[in-house]
Amino acid sequence: MDAPKRRRFSDSSVELSDYSRLYDETLTSSAEICLFDHPALQEIKEKQPPRYRVFMTRLEPKIRVYADEKMTETVAYSREVAECLIAEGTATVAEGFLFDATSIGQVMCLGVGRYPHNLLRPFVGDDVERYYENPDALDPSCICGQISRDHGLVFLGSDGKIKYRDFGTKKEGARHGSKNGTWINGEERLQNGVCDWREGDYLGLGGRVWVRREGDLMKEHVFKLRYEKMDP
Repeated sequence: MDAPKRRRFSDSSVELSDYSRLYDETLTSSAEICLFDHPALQEIKEKQPPRYRVFMTRLEPKIRVYADEKMTETVAYSREVAECLIAEGTATVAEGFLFDATSIGQVMCLGVGRYPHNLLRPFVGDDVERYYENPDALDPSCICGQISRDHGLVFLGSDGKIKYRDFGTKKEGARHGSKNGTWINGEERLQNGVCDWREGDYLGLGGRVWVRREGDLMKEHVFKLRYEKMDP
């Protein structure tokens, strides 16, 4: 019998009574206010359509050439890159849906970061478990490692709009936002704060690399967060 696959993520929510604490810069951990896998939230997901789809992308070469039919030995790749949705086989592991949970007195959240409870969890390579067993081997430049273990939270605001809280991992008894911040469209840095996530904007996470876009050389985040509004 095959061993059961290890669970990697959790549904997160916050009590409406704790909503204002999402804006509290002295909050030391998302675990202080987040509920994980609340049964009432599961009922909401079964009965209502989602409001937003949030997904993480990763820059990849547009073309790869392999030496073997199993496509494990890369021998060449193109300089042109594209944003690809992070997926593992047929199960996407860097995608989440936000539901309106106000009817049960909660606000739904999507965790972002390298900790296994986060729904939006970055990795390098084709297998998330393999990456986290030995990240240095697959990510020697620490591109993914520049994303905090508990980097941030995506949540629905009291106005029904999507928002993002840059958080970061607690170190030495204090928290000052994620290690490298979160970059709105790669230009405006957000650290230890909340922003209104405007439609069409992306949030850059972790390290940047040099890429060529239509002949121009520029630095760009390897990992990005994007969202789309779902039809009611």
